[in-house]
This record gives sequence, structure tokens and C-alpha cells, in this order.
Amino acid sequence: MSQAAQIDWWLAQVEVSRRAVLSGRDERRRLRPSGPLDDAPWARRAQATRTMEAPASEAGVEGRTITGARDDERRRGLPAASGGGGATGGTGDPRAESAPIAGDLSGGGGKSGGALGRARKLAAGYQPAVIKVVSYARGAARATATGQYVQRDDVALESHDGRMLEDRDAVAEEIKAWSASFSRRAESQDVVALRLKLTGVSNTPEGRAVYEMAVAAGFEGHRHAWRIDASPSGEIEARVVVATAGAPKERFRVREERFDAEGDGFARRRLDGKSEAAIKARIEAATNSAPQAIAVIPGAPGHGRDGVVDRLTRLVEKGAAADDRGEAIASPGDIRLAARQWGPSLRSQSSRDTMHLIISAKAGTDVSALTNAARAFLHDRFADHKFMFGVHTDKEADGHIHAHAVITVRNESGQKIHPNRDTFRDWRESYAEHAQAQGLKIVATSAKERASSQSYGPKDKAIVDAAERPRPRPAREARDRAYAADPANRCLIDNARQRIRIARTNPIRLPASEPDRRAVSESVSAWAAVARENPENAAARDMHDRLSLAQTIGGILHAIENRVAYFAKEDQDMAITSEQMTKDLRLMNEAVSRTADLLDGETKLQFRERSARYLETLANRVDLQRAQERGAQELSRAEVERIAGANADRLIERVEAIRAKEEREAAEARRLADRAIEAERRQEGRGGVDPESQRETRADRAIVAGAQQAAAREAAAAREAANVLADHPARPLPQASVESDALAKLRAEQEKVLRDIEGEGAEAQTNKGQRMG
Repeated sequence: MSQAAQIDWWLAQVEVSRRAVLSGRDERRRLRPSGPLDDAPWARRAQATRTMEAPASEAGVEGRTITGARDDERRRGLPAASGGGGATGGTGDPRAESAPIAGDLSGGGGKSGGALGRARKLAAGYQPAVIKVVSYARGAARATATGQYVQRDDVALESHDGRMLEDRDAVAEEIKAWSASFSRRAESQDVVALRLKLTGVSNTPEGRAVYEMAVAAGFEGHRHAWRIDASPSGEIEARVVVATAGAPKERFRVREERFDAEGDGFARRRLDGKSEAAIKARIEAATNSAPQAIAVIPGAPGHGRDGVVDRLTRLVEKGAAADDRGEAIASPGDIRLAARQWGPSLRSQSSRDTMHLIISAKAGTDVSALTNAARAFLHDRFADHKFMFGVHTDKEADGHIHAHAVITVRNESGQKIHPNRDTFRDWRESYAEHAQAQGLKIVATSAKERASSQSYGPKDKAIVDAAERPRPRPAREARDRAYAADPANRCLIDNARQRIRIARTNPIRLPASEPDRRAVSESVSAWAAVARENPENAAARDMHDRLSLAQTIGGILHAIENRVAYFAKEDQDMAITSEQMTKDLRLMNEAVSRTADLLDGETKLQFRERSARYLETLANRVDLQRAQERGAQELSRAEVERIAGANADRLIERVEAIRAKEEREAAEARRLADRAIEAERRQEGRGGVDPESQRETRADRAIVAGAQQAAAREAAAAREAANVLADHPARPLPQASVESDALAKLRAEQEKVLRDIEGEGAEAQTNKGQRMG
């Protein structure tokens, strides 16, 4: 199929969608089928908007799948519209009422009849099964706090062996009994506060400069913050907070030595031998300090981001600090921002002892039936685990009730739960079976089958509640108000509000990956069959229209994605000119604009963001093609930054770091050479050197001289590379100047960036919108 035919097909699909969506809803209100079902006007329109798969294109038009990186919370979703617990909802088909529906999300036959069976149940008023894991806890204290939270409002909890835990003390005693099997592994050491002392360095500008070099070198590759303190005696020392994990695969570790002196025990902390040796070696090379003049004294290590916040808070109590990137840290806002930035580099690990699981149901669900269903589900899936559970109805006014369960992660055999997407699907199926056995209208389904965007996490709710409804206790109220008033938290709070608002309005979720598109296609067919079986069911018609629109718009996005991937291919059978690419870009912009006119709200925003990424990629490719056609061999810094965004700065930052490291190594080589020469002169001055020693001395001199020359060459090469990239980030590094492994890796990275520059540019400039070449 030609390019023009492909574009024409896109426009035809847009036009079909426009006619169906604009006229369908109004006419359905006044038209009812009077003859055979398939002759009804709304049925003909539904068939027109049903599965519209892209025609097969010529070989060579191929693309990659976008996963969307959705988390488990988004995959599971919250229940969609319609259908309370045991009440009869809608005007369901009697055949659907008698069909045995359990879980079975396999899409085939199975117990539920696959997608068709689930669609029949949902149309008949069933609600989706919703199960979430909202948190994990480590240790008895945190597990007890979780259990007592579930026990709030005097809700009695039932244990795995049928005992009722009536109050907070009973919950604490039960968790204490569980804790015998909890993990004994300590939390990872993620951050530590250190004192760095260099003997003989005084409080002068030169002395402070030496400390700055020592901190930068000693903790290179680790996120850190530091402050220099002076004592009344004129000596200075550096206070440093450092993330123990660094690159490559380096982790500082703190050991605790305990001593007993006449029954009075005390402990002393120190770095382990490997960590201390690495820090001192780097400081010695950077400052020329003797190893015995360097003292690194650690404090107690901390864990996770909370540990970072605690150590940084103590660091800035006596004055502002600076981090390894030159940013000042002085206020609580600076500390929280630093903790978020350090988070990914901490490589934090913590054992999990208990899991807090929630089973949701809509308001109006019979509480006794839900309790029985939750009990049966927990005994079914967690028979060899300890657990306690209770049902809360305090949120019924908000439209839902919940069964909370606290479950040990490790079972009686010592095996641990590691839930994944398949696990949650299995849990939903099991819960749906037990709920239906109790007479509840609940069916196991998935959010993508309903094109549902309902998804937000418990942290989102906690953030918004703290900002809008401060907790009544005086200390917590003041803390919540300060949290909401801090400008650094404004974006975090607004994003949480946005996710909650989207979940409540539930806009159409556009399928992004091949499994999503396949699930939507199956659901479209299933809901079309349900609508034919029961033409008066408004819920079935609305769901079919919703899914049909999701399928159509998802197909348009996929077609655009394939076309962009085709242009991005390097091994084209025939040359594609920038003029041809510009024509396609113009037609795609027109198709996107027409399609966006059919949508509204969050669905429209979602479509525009997704399409803008593809169109921005193509626009960048057009720019590069034009530069190539005019014979450009290299691009200026401004041109590269316009196309590649942050990539140019990243390359320059990397080469500057390499340059600084190579120059330090060259200085170290010169210093070692000077020491060796001085030692030889002293030895020669003493006389009596035998011939064998003279030969060894000459060999040592040659080795030292060779190392010095190699270090000098690498430093010069690094300086040359830094100058090249500073002037022209797109100019390839000369092969002759690649004198070290670091520069070789940088050159390979630069080539990759230049090869894939249009894709990188699209990610860096997502919000630039649609741009015509």
C-alpha cells in the first residue's frame, strides 16, 4: 500500500468515528428497534464503528510496541459504573443470570465464557472484583500499627484461626506472636553521616580548598552533601552525609565493634576495611595527604529516604550545606527535594513481613455476605499464612466499603509471597467465585477490558487528605498545614489531585500495547453480542460505544506509530526525502486534529500527548533529513540542543567528569614519579649500589616514566574531547584522541545519541506539541 493510501485510510477511519460519535447518542434516545435487531439504526452504526483493523501494509512498514510502563495499581483499577452488591441491577438478560460466572480472565471459554460471559455479567449489574495491596510492613512495630489501623472505630478483627481480636491490645499480642517468624535480616545501610579530618590542614582559604578536593575525591560516584566546620583552636573538619551505594557496584559499609570494660559495654563504629581504604586512597591521590593523616569517622547508618532526610536535617542545623552537584541545602524544602533526588541511587532494600490487602465493594453490598466472601477467599488463597481481617463501612457515603486484611508474607513453610499481575488476576477470580457463592453480584475482570482509567493509590489519597483535611491532633495538624503550604510540595499535591479526579471521572483509556489492543478488540465483539441479545440495555450500548471509540483511536495511534517507525529505519530500500516526510507530517497533523475534535476531557488530553510524541519524533527526523540533504557534516551546539534537548548537556557533563578524573590521575602519576626520583637520589647518595639493584632501578624508572607519559596522554585526550564537545556536541570524537576506556565509552554513547537523536529528542520535548516541518 502506498503512503497516500495509508494516509487516506487514517482519514477514513476518523470520518467514520466522527459520524458515529456525533450522531449516535442523540439518536439512541429517540429511536428504538422495531424490526430485526440488526436492522436498527443504532445497530448499523455500531457495526460501522466496530473493529476497524488497519489494512496490511507493504513489507517494511513495521513498528515497535509501546508498553506505557503502567504499574500494578493502574492495571487493576477501581470498579466502573453500575451495580451494587446483592441488589438487582439493570435489565439483565435471564440467560446471563443463569450462566455460571467465576473469574477466568483467560479470554477463552472457561467457567465464565471468556470476555462474552464477563460482559453479560457486567451488563446485568455485576460489579468488578477489586483487590489491592496498599502497603507492606517490616517488623512487629509497623505490623502492629497496620493491624491497629484496621481495628479503628472498634471494628473487631477475625484471625486466621477464627479468634476475634476485640481491641488494640489484642491486635498487638497477636502480632507479637507472629513476629517469631519475621525476618531477622537488617535493613540496608543506605546513608551515613561522616566526619572527615585531615591532620595539619588549617582554617585558611587554601585549607578549605583542600577539604573540598578531599570530599569530592573521597566520595566520588556517591550522592553526598557536606559542610566545613572550624574549631576555636583553628582546625577544621568536614561533616559529610553520603549515600553508601555508588557506582560501579561500590557500597560503603559501617561496622560496629562492641567492647566490655568492667561490665560497662560501649560500641565504636568504623568503616569496613575495603570502604575505608577506597576513600583514603582517593583522598590521598587528590590532596597529597599521607594515609595516617586522614581520618574518616562514621556515625550510625540510616535506611531509605527517611534516613536521608534525618541525616541532612542534622547536617544543616549549624549552617547550610552543599551537595555533590553544587546545589545548596539549607531549608526543609531543600532536604525533601534532595531526598527525592537521591532516592533512585540508594539501592535501598528492606524485608517485608506483613502485607496490607484491601477487598473493595460498592456501597449497598451486603456487609454480612462480603464478610463471608472475604473469609472464604482468605482461607482459600492464604491457608498456610497467618492473617487477621475486618470489614469497614465508614466510606459507604463515598460509594464503597472495604474488607481489610493483614497477612504474613511468609507462610508456614518459609515461602514468601511476591505478587505480580498474574497473582492478582488469580486472586480476583477466586474472590469472585466466593462472592457469588454468597449471592453477591461480583465478576473478575480487568480495567483494560473496560477501557477504564480508574486508578489511584493510597498515597495519593493520603497526600490530598493531609493538604485539605489536616489531622486533628495538634502536632499532626501543624505538620500537615506546613506540608500543604510548602511550595516544594505543590506539584506533588496537584498530581495526586489530578490522579484522583481522573479516577472519578473515568475517561476512556486508549490502548497502548498489542495486548491492550487485543483485549479491547475482544471486548468490543463481546459487548456487541450483549447489545444484540438485549437491545434495551443502555449500559451495554454505552460500553460498546466506549470500547469502539477506544479501539478506533488506539488503531489510529498505532498506525501513526508504525509510520513514524518506518521513517526512522536506517536501512530503507529507497531514499525518502524531507519533502515526502513533511507531506506525511502535515497529513498526520490533520488526522490528529480531526480525531481530537471528537474527544473531550482527559481522553482528548491523553490522545494529544500520545500523538504529540510520535509527531515530534517525525518532526525531528525531518530536521535531520534536511540537514543531511544540504550536505551538513556536523551540527552546531544550538542545532543539537534544539533537536536532542538534554542529550547534548549530558554528553558535555560526562566528558567534563572524565577530563577531571584523567587530570587527577595524571597529577598522581607525576607525584609518584617525583617520589621515585627522590628515593633513587637518596639511595645513590648513600653509595654502594650493586649492579643488580642498578638494573632494577633503571627498570623501575622506565615503568614510572611510561605510566607518567600514559597518564599525561589520557589527560590531554580528555581535555581535547571536552573542547570538541563544548564547541560542537554533534562532532564525533576523533578516534586518535580516544586514549582511555572512559573516552571510548563516551564516543560510543555519542554515536548512539546521534543515531537515535530523533527518538531522544521526542522524549525530551514531549510537551512541545505538534510542529510542522
